[in-house]
Amino acid sequence: MKSILQSKYLLLLFFFLLFVINLTQSYFTELLSDEAYYWTYSNELNWGYFDHPPMVAVWISISKFFFASGELSVRFFSSITLPITFYFVWLLIDHSKKSNYKWLFILLTLTTSLFNVYGFITVPDTPLMLFTALFLLGYKKYLKEKSTTSYIILAISMACMMYSKYQAILVISFVLLSNLKVLLDGKIWLTTLLTFALFSPHLFWQIENDFPSFKYHLFERKENAVYKFENTYMHIINSIAIIGFTFPIVYKSFFKNIKNTDLFQKALNFIVIGFISFFFISTFSTHAQAQWIVPISIPLIVIPFNYLVENQKDIKLFKILAIVTLVASSFLRLIIATDGLFPKQFEIHGNKKWIVALDEKIKDKTPLVYNSYQTTSLYWFYSGRRPYQLNSWDSRKNQYDLYTYNKNYTIENAVLVGISKNNSPTDSLPKKNKGKIYYKYINNSYSKNNSIEIDFSDNLILTKNTNNSFEVLASGKMLSKLNSLKLAVALSVGRVKKVFPAMLINDKIEFNFNISDSKFNPSRIQLIGTSNPEINYIRLSPIKSITVNE
Repeated sequence: MKSILQSKYLLLLFFFLLFVINLTQSYFTELLSDEAYYWTYSNELNWGYFDHPPMVAVWISISKFFFASGELSVRFFSSITLPITFYFVWLLIDHSKKSNYKWLFILLTLTTSLFNVYGFITVPDTPLMLFTALFLLGYKKYLKEKSTTSYIILAISMACMMYSKYQAILVISFVLLSNLKVLLDGKIWLTTLLTFALFSPHLFWQIENDFPSFKYHLFERKENAVYKFENTYMHIINSIAIIGFTFPIVYKSFFKNIKNTDLFQKALNFIVIGFISFFFISTFSTHAQAQWIVPISIPLIVIPFNYLVENQKDIKLFKILAIVTLVASSFLRLIIATDGLFPKQFEIHGNKKWIVALDEKIKDKTPLVYNSYQTTSLYWFYSGRRPYQLNSWDSRKNQYDLYTYNKNYTIENAVLVGISKNNSPTDSLPKKNKGKIYYKYINNSYSKNNSIEIDFSDNLILTKNTNNSFEVLASGKMLSKLNSLKLAVALSVGRVKKVFPAMLINDKIEFNFNISDSKFNPSRIQLIGTSNPEINYIRLSPIKSITVNE
């Protein structure tokens, strides 16, 4: 056993076994709904998407080159890139005794819980972690020699990080804050220009599409957010959970490392402090998901490695905690891969079953999925049929609002999938955990036309309990299209939204603002409409500010 642990091939063997294990897990585990969503990205390759930059689509496209269908067509390349990411992390360690402690590095990587998930699922964090490790490797090389190679690695890795996920800007910013003297290096400014040149196709895509990602992440996602204490304490719990049961030793080593003046170690410290602090502050306005802080996993492998090599007294406790983590994570992996092993189904379970059953029920009818990009994407992946998706006026936007095929269409034999039990469904099917998915056959056709571009003046003045009207700014052709729709006006303040039936008379929208709730004083207005009364309204105009008189 000792000879194996000291073998020069130990890491190579570990990386190979990790690849095999993750490949097996990928094959036997159904897709997450978000993975199916990102798979749809790969069906229409572009320089950007509504929620994320395009790197996750590239990852999946590479997988599809090797596997035409099935879960491996989404995950194969991720099984390859996780060992490469871990190898880059290994190269970040400079300790003189590191060759004698390969086994310790393996334990640290395997027990960093969330990091390991990116070997058998494909999400934007998967490429982000690879390029974050490469970026830190480039920065380490830069600190040592400032060679041309280091500048090129920095430029390419920064661009690829940003192509992976927008949180890359946090990694770059925290490393910069740890060493502001790099700003005095003229070549760093040239490196930055090269990075932006490489990233510019995505920026041009944002401009062409009216900045959908930036609007969503910076404004729409936080809309109507109120403070919840659970957001704050869950962020603290997530900071522990992504590490696993070894967190006492891991964070102890981190706190011991805070005073380290080495510039690279300082950068690692700033990444950990920066991410935890940034998202701690964000919890006062919204929730922070565990994966948003996953880049701290890389520093929290490198720092504890150096600490444990120098503090042998803590290795015994670390081994015990690591074994507990490995047993727990192995059991969890088995549960994830095996539907029915655990009494409660996870998100990753049972989707293929209900999709096959739904397909048998609706037969040749065209599925129109209601307010769920997750359901739409899973259905598309597992049925092989591309459904349409309907985002109602009060739902969040997503990539289906940008797909060309989903912008303008007419369906003659639609079945509305994923509606509420209260919406008079035709029938339902068991989904998971005793839940059901409801669907409804639609009488008459349904048309969606995103080419209807309606606008009106901002800062309208409305009066309660009387008829109100406002002029529509649109061409005669657009006005004629409006005439074929059932119209309404949506008024809102904070989370409270109310809908009022409306009519187009000449070039004006008229509606009766009849309201019994004296406390309802809306500040925003939006025109909404539908071509079929059986189907909910969709957005027809931007949201505008209003003033209300009693």
